[in-house]
Amino acid sequence: MFMRLPHRLAASSRGFSLVEVMVVIALIGVLAGILLVAVGGATDSAKRAQTRSTLESVSAAMDAFRIEHSEMPGLVPPRVLGDGSLMTSSQNVLLHLMGGARVSVQVDDQPADPIAEAEYGRFEAAAQNEDGMEAIELALQDPDNSNIIYNVAVRVPRIGAGPLINGKQYAPYLSPKDSEINRRADQLSVNLGDPANFHPSAKDFGCTLLPDLVDAWGQPIIILRRDRKSGPVLLVDPEDTTAPQFEVTGIDRYLGANTLGKANSRQRLDPANQYLGSRIAPIGDSGELEERAYWLFLLLTTSAMEWDIDGEHGAPYSGTARGGYMLMSPGADGVFMARQDGPIDPSTGAPDLDFEEEDDRSDHKYLESFDDVVFYGGT
Repeated sequence: MFMRLPHRLAASSRGFSLVEVMVVIALIGVLAGILLVAVGGATDSAKRAQTRSTLESVSAAMDAFRIEHSEMPGLVPPRVLGDGSLMTSSQNVLLHLMGGARVSVQVDDQPADPIAEAEYGRFEAAAQNEDGMEAIELALQDPDNSNIIYNVAVRVPRIGAGPLINGKQYAPYLSPKDSEINRRADQLSVNLGDPANFHPSAKDFGCTLLPDLVDAWGQPIIILRRDRKSGPVLLVDPEDTTAPQFEVTGIDRYLGANTLGKANSRQRLDPANQYLGSRIAPIGDSGELEERAYWLFLLLTTSAMEWDIDGEHGAPYSGTARGGYMLMSPGADGVFMARQDGPIDPSTGAPDLDFEEEDDRSDHKYLESFDDVVFYGGT
């Protein structure tokens, strides 16, 4: 015997209509989109906080080193780093804080310090037996005197053992977490493409075998330290022999890259696409060099300083520095001072900055348009 269902129950058993299903799916999609945006924002905020914590740790280490030794950390003078293809400005500071390296200075093929030379030789010769791998050796020529060579030996397994300073072994000033150090050069990709398309030193670029300090997004952190408290903040003209406060050297292995770090982000300015790359990348004609100098000047100086390339109100590029050093992460987009950020031409949407306009000079407010994480310290 079959039982007839009540009319209402029979009707309800038909399920949802196609329209109702489509409405539910649309609502789920909207809610998922909102959730993804919220989660993405929270993730970026957490990574910014993590990156800032890393920068604060480096700052504390640099301050402790300066207090104990009356000088900023750095294995060699920044001027000898060149474009950073052998050792970057960040690695120069990092190795002095953590240890694992020795330096011997040669003048006219003779050691300037026989004791340092003997320690250098002992350190380098023992690498294979004690570490199971040879030391990395670099030769950095002083641009002010070609007869002076800074020889640097680095034993990668010894990085973190603490520096040897004036014959005394010190505990490491900085002990980064594993997530804050990139120890494999092939993970920090630098792909230059065809060197003929770029400036002459492009063919000399490449990954160093030295470790890099990285932010929470896996991108390298730039460290620039001040060498002196007087003179112009920086120099752009290579023929100018004035000693600047900041030697802007050793950073272009990062800024000269077509792909960099975990994000594989392009830093080098792309002649075919002005939207891509970094505003402080090393390339090109006088206008691009001026733009690079402009942004570096704003980054390194206090807001009271005026961008004065012509020296109408004093020496070109002169001003008061924000601190004794600058630590810089490219932020969530992975690009240092990205061309997609900052001043934009409203008529074309392209990156823009007219250096001939007085209103565009010394405008530190432009820095607020970028997502880079920047930290200053020192005196």
